[in-house]
Amino acid sequence: MRALLLSTLPREGPSARPRLYAYEVHLRAAGIEPVFAPLLSSRAAQRFYDAGTGARARRLARAAAGAVARLTKLLRAGRFDVVVVHRDLLPRGNALALRVLQRSGVPFVYDFDDAIYLSPRDFVAEGDKSASLMARGKDPGEIPELVTAATVVLAGNETLAAWARGLSGDVRVQPTPVDTDVFRPPERPRATDATPVVGWIGSPTATYCLMSLRAALGRVGHRHRYSLEVVGAAETIAVPGIPVRHDDWRLADEAEAYRRLDVGLYPLPDNEWTRGKCGYKALVYMASGAVPVVSPVGVGRTIVEHGVRGFHASDDEGWIDAVSRLLGDPELRAEMSVRGRAYVEEQFSVRALHPGFVQALRDAAESRS
Repeated sequence: MRALLLSTLPREGPSARPRLYAYEVHLRAAGIEPVFAPLLSSRAAQRFYDAGTGARARRLARAAAGAVARLTKLLRAGRFDVVVVHRDLLPRGNALALRVLQRSGVPFVYDFDDAIYLSPRDFVAEGDKSASLMARGKDPGEIPELVTAATVVLAGNETLAAWARGLSGDVRVQPTPVDTDVFRPPERPRATDATPVVGWIGSPTATYCLMSLRAALGRVGHRHRYSLEVVGAAETIAVPGIPVRHDDWRLADEAEAYRRLDVGLYPLPDNEWTRGKCGYKALVYMASGAVPVVSPVGVGRTIVEHGVRGFHASDDEGWIDAVSRLLGDPELRAEMSVRGRAYVEEQFSVRALHPGFVQALRDAAESRS
């Protein structure tokens, strides 16, 4: 059995990597030969957020080249037993791409992990730098047709699944898995006198979420000594009195960056877009031994059980109290770290979730006969 797996971003993509590429070994073990075909190359994806003269023209050129290659691949989709479409077929023009795919007669699984039937820019303050980085070429209105046409729909959480059930008769919740062999706690406990590290690891488009915590993080520094680590932000995050380390996100360094953290931050505003989030950041914090402090929005409310595997925080006082409590109590951090790691391994690891993904591909392929 051969499966064609389509995504916009390659392995480096924050969504495609856990939701498609993480299953590669398990697909092969199940007798399914996966062929991954991202629309953008690794080089194009790494330079997507480049600024400066000509950057926009280069992005458009790369996207156009990727679209041509995608349509060519779809014309040959008949060589496969099943196709997996992650998020969309094209940034824009999905109706055309869908017609090409349907002519092949190959059933497809549609997979998504965000409320991409909405426009994320609508939920960010006007003029915020994060909004300017969000893709403008996509049309959320093209997503329902993909969902309706799919043989099986895999939704990252129940909120997304509830929306999809209005369009499809076979919708399954498939959480985003964590590769717990890659994301794991430090091999040796940190020295008891080491300065604790609080951190945020994310994408440029989510920088606005972290910016909202600057005042609270500064006040935490009045109570406890700590350093702040920021990876992947679109701009410098300055917190008075707190040493801040900024790094660009790199796939080769990602796991080690998570392992450096004692406390992981996952702030989100509460709106229709963020309620569709799958909580992957919180899960990776826990898998890596960091204790998460999260906004109780969407699945974050249940993934991080308050007072057991981390804390919820809804306002500045909540963030100050939660982070301060963890910084001031190393034993509590250690207990929550162990609980969080065990929870992710049992409920959200690739080992725990791959059977559902494999079965979806088999069921879709069998519908053709």
